[in-house]
Amino acid sequence: GMTAPAVHGLTFEVARGEIFGFLGPSGAGKSTTQRILTGLLRGYAGSVTVLGRNLATWGADYYQHIGVSFETPNHFQKLTALENLTYFGALYQKHAITPHELLALVDLADSADLLVAHYSKGMKNRLGVARALLHSPELLFMDEPTAGLDPVNARRIKDLIKAQQQTGKTVFLTTHDMAVAEELCDRVAFLVDGAIDLIDTPHALKLRYGRP
Repeated sequence: GMTAPAVHGLTFEVARGEIFGFLGPSGAGKSTTQRILTGLLRGYAGSVTVLGRNLATWGADYYQHIGVSFETPNHFQKLTALENLTYFGALYQKHAITPHELLALVDLADSADLLVAHYSKGMKNRLGVARALLHSPELLFMDEPTAGLDPVNARRIKDLIKAQQQTGKTVFLTTHDMAVAEELCDRVAFLVDGAIDLIDTPHALKLRYGRP
């Protein structure tokens, strides 16, 4: 028989320069949607337009325009953080910021020459955020960017995301943490069982659900 689609009938628009939150419990279809939008999942029904172009017509050049930070980043374990960023930086035409500056931004400057194999989960997560910013992409996809971070580093990453928005970037933020969404997002889409329940500002969501 047919397997039920992970997501169905999703319709939403993200404005340029917006931090758009994609919120919902595990298994709601958040990562499937993110995989479609980042070009990793093809063969879906429906149409997607990103940066004014149908996603199906974008080629590899798409990745020059978007940055992706996954909750479980795939770094090269046998290379240092600096080597990782230098390697990935070589894939991009545009270089807005040096690997050293990026590592400082995510508070990994002291661990630049440490093999990523020795990094904690939180450090790997922060390195993933740094990597997503290497080529100053117009559109950032961030999956649980503060997961596994202590309060100081979570604050640093949140400030970094806000700073990206202030330079005109658009951020698509996937999370199940309402507090993160509330602090960062202009609007939030609430995803339940593969469908969007509603889209609103975090403030309106709080009023609607009466949470203190």
